[in-house]
Amino acid sequence: MKAKLLVWLLILGNILHLNAQNRCGSSQYMNHILQNNPSLQSYQQHIEKFIQSRVNHNSVASISARPASPVTIKIPVIVHIIYHAAEENISDDAIHSQMSALNRDYRRMNADSVNTPSCFKPSAADCNIEFELARVDPQGRATAGIERVYSPVAKWDGDDRMKYKSGYGANAWNSDSYLNIWVCNMNDLLGYSSIMGEAKELDGVVINYTVFNDLNDGGAYNSGRTAVHEIGHWLGLKHIWGDEDCGDDKVEDTPKQSTYTSGCPGGVRTSCGNAPYGDMYMNFMDYTNDPCMNLFTKGQSDRMRALFDDGGFRHSLLQSGALGEPNIQEILAPDSLQSKAAVRIYPNPAMSELTIDLRSDDRWIGSDVVITDLNGQVILHHIITTKSDKIIVTSLKPGIYLLNGNNKGGKLLLKFIKL
Repeated sequence: MKAKLLVWLLILGNILHLNAQNRCGSSQYMNHILQNNPSLQSYQQHIEKFIQSRVNHNSVASISARPASPVTIKIPVIVHIIYHAAEENISDDAIHSQMSALNRDYRRMNADSVNTPSCFKPSAADCNIEFELARVDPQGRATAGIERVYSPVAKWDGDDRMKYKSGYGANAWNSDSYLNIWVCNMNDLLGYSSIMGEAKELDGVVINYTVFNDLNDGGAYNSGRTAVHEIGHWLGLKHIWGDEDCGDDKVEDTPKQSTYTSGCPGGVRTSCGNAPYGDMYMNFMDYTNDPCMNLFTKGQSDRMRALFDDGGFRHSLLQSGALGEPNIQEILAPDSLQSKAAVRIYPNPAMSELTIDLRSDDRWIGSDVVITDLNGQVILHHIITTKSDKIIVTSLKPGIYLLNGNNKGGKLLLKFIKL
């Protein structure tokens, strides 16, 4: 009987361990990347040395030399929504509520800040970091800061494939000017962050669509704090336990603790000789449930803000034009405008029919066009008869197809998705 009980306890322990680990894949991701890239390890050490030098410099500065109110850092954000099923194409309202949650927690305007234990309140910080959806895209055009991409991929792993259009995901916008957030349906993972110094096209955070919101309904992960946590990694923070038993998270005012904290504990939990106050399990960089997280510390704030000092890894974001006014003249050059306007197809993705809109170019009327799969196999022929012609695509299997044509109007090659 005792032997069976021990087996069940071991199984339960493993399940709880896996569930807690699935909240964040950043440390596993970082270890994998660094193991395969020794030069990146060296660069990481360089970044860490810079952060520590700036934190130390600021800590010894006289009180009179410090600004009474630190400059608020504003970070432009582009959210790439990659969806396969309709429910994964989350609403603008959900995206805006998530942005509000980020600003709430990084500015310590969260109502549950009153739950911070009195012993830790002196360390709690308004990080003076804010997030705003981009208003200008990399080409200078107006944007809502949201990109929506249908993908035939139903679920994603934490391997960066969603960060490439060629892999049916979405390409990053220039990470010198934008925080890229990819939102998609992930296999057994709520989110993960890139590490500083790797390829720019990988820079950003990935969040499971199920937790990219701020429902604030008391659910374990429905207060938008997975994104708060992962962006903390993106800004140089480690897990509060330093990813090893009594590890070092490089922050002075976070007590050492033995490992991550699951669920929503209460009271004082001590480890690593941190009595009498115990573990700071309510920190955003632990694994507790969303309703039980409520603070960043001043040390964590200093560490994140150091990245924006001159020479810091995130300094270029301060010069980003993404939150300025779009340059209307650069939306499209005249030649590009004509070619874009000449032929277009919609809706895309299509369910039952596809409309070919010729707009100002009627040279395609009477032309034979074909739909092929990605291997070039012809699926069906169609003769265009009007300037707004419809092709019935009900018989096509779900997937990606190409619409091909060639006449005096030029070559036609347009990609569409059949749902």
